[in-house]
Amino acid sequence: MDIVIELVVKDVQKAADFYTKYLGFKIDFCEYEPVSWIQLSNGAAKMMLVTYDFTKKDIPGFKKYTPSTNLYKFRYDSLDKVKKMRQKLIKDKKNIFLDLREVDYGYEMGVYDEDNNMILISKNFD
Repeated sequence: MDIVIELVVKDVQKAADFYTKYLGFKIDFCEYEPVSWIQLSNGAAKMMLVTYDFTKKDIPGFKKYTPSTNLYKFRYDSLDKVKKMRQKLIKDKKNIFLDLREVDYGYEMGVYDEDNNMILISKNFD
């Protein structure tokens, strides 16, 4: 079994730009015209982005778009990668809600993505 995150977003291209520029994902493919669904990957990890408007039309009774209170954790294999991401996020004035810190399992930091989803970026101790 695989678990694939599918985030409902306001602007699919803006969301894809965030995940590719800052978190190292690449775009695998896009669907529909105008583009309303994108699959991203980073190594074996896959993630999907879909616009709220498309989802609302596709799934009858889909709930009203609201800000997320979920945490999405992206675990990286290198503390250097995490530090470089942090510098790029700071340089571009992205909304960091938790600065890089050492925790009992390794290191973590938190940033809001373009839709205010809370993203934890972490590196476990080896």
